[in-house]
Amino acid sequence: MKIGVVSQALPYLPSRGGFRLYGGNLIRHLARRHEIHLVSLLIEDDADHLDWARRHCASVITIPVPRGAKALAPLSALTAHLWGRPLQQARAMSRALRRASGDWDVMHVEGGYAGGIVPDVPIAKVLSLHDSGTLRCDEMLKCSQSRREKLYYRLLRLHEPRFERLVYPRFERCTVVAAPDLAAVRRVVPRCQVDLVPYGTDSEYFHPVPVDKAARTLVFHSHLGYAPNIEAALEFANTILPLVRARVPGAVFHLVGANPGPKITELASRDGVNISANLPDLRPAVCAGQVYVCAIRHGTGLKSKMLEAMAMQMPIVGYPGALVGLAGTPGTHYLVAQDPKEFADHVVALLEQPERAGRLARAGRELVEREYSWESRARVYEDLYQTVMKERELRSRR
Repeated sequence: MKIGVVSQALPYLPSRGGFRLYGGNLIRHLARRHEIHLVSLLIEDDADHLDWARRHCASVITIPVPRGAKALAPLSALTAHLWGRPLQQARAMSRALRRASGDWDVMHVEGGYAGGIVPDVPIAKVLSLHDSGTLRCDEMLKCSQSRREKLYYRLLRLHEPRFERLVYPRFERCTVVAAPDLAAVRRVVPRCQVDLVPYGTDSEYFHPVPVDKAARTLVFHSHLGYAPNIEAALEFANTILPLVRARVPGAVFHLVGANPGPKITELASRDGVNISANLPDLRPAVCAGQVYVCAIRHGTGLKSKMLEAMAMQMPIVGYPGALVGLAGTPGTHYLVAQDPKEFADHVVALLEQPERAGRLARAGRELVEREYSWESRARVYEDLYQTVMKERELRSRR
């Protein structure tokens, strides 16, 4: 097939997550059997990674997002709300796709915003949403870290359902990565045909790195400027870690990730909290921990950090919010805690029972290898592309 991939951020590997990571892994596997043509918005420092895209794609078209784009954001939000067509980049995207998509068999679009600026070209289209925008607003309102952030999500919550109802039905199929998002999209946009396609993970890249374990170290890796992750880090440092240290003196909470804000950096002054920010390779730091801890309570989608930790063969303890959409069995592949005391109990048990921690870690790694390969995700999308192409062809004959 000739597959057109349209993305709101340049796909490349290894990357910092989101549409870059998801799209990059799909392209890497689909390109083994198909001809990939990429059209992507180009933001921040992504231009440094264009060589990766050119190696894997038959053609690459980029649409730069200028530094002054924020000035047009209010007007773009208005046009998105009224017609489901964000003003910014829409004209350039329309020109690019009308010129490039003539011989494509199917179009795969990464991101709801990109879905809004894709023109109505006569081709079967799949929109990869990752999560429900409406549900994301609801969850972010529960963990926003500032009044400004809370106001932003309140306003976005007023806009998002209308935008979804205008945009999603333009596509033959939408996809999300977790069941709560599937239910939310079906509730908000009954006319949308939406399928569940969970994230994969690269278990060759994320593997157990042979490093010395740091005694009594509990590790969490994430984007440390994102509200649900900030809330999780503060929850563990403020509430759970003291319970652990009361029973395991010298226990250390090691935060690993990018862009820590003031609330996170302030934790570094505490006894028992270490922070490693913006590492070129986070794997050794994560693998040096004895237990992986994720106190996320809010958010949407399947957490890719959990798949990565399991692939690195880390024993995991998490709140239910951290484990949404994850296959496996509590007690066999990971431990689930309902409150801080139970969380601390699980952590202490794994520190005191290394054989049990090892069994849990090995089972998690086996689960990821069996259920979450990117190759399997690419095969799911191949089947989906064939389905929507046939559906569109049948409609054209009526």
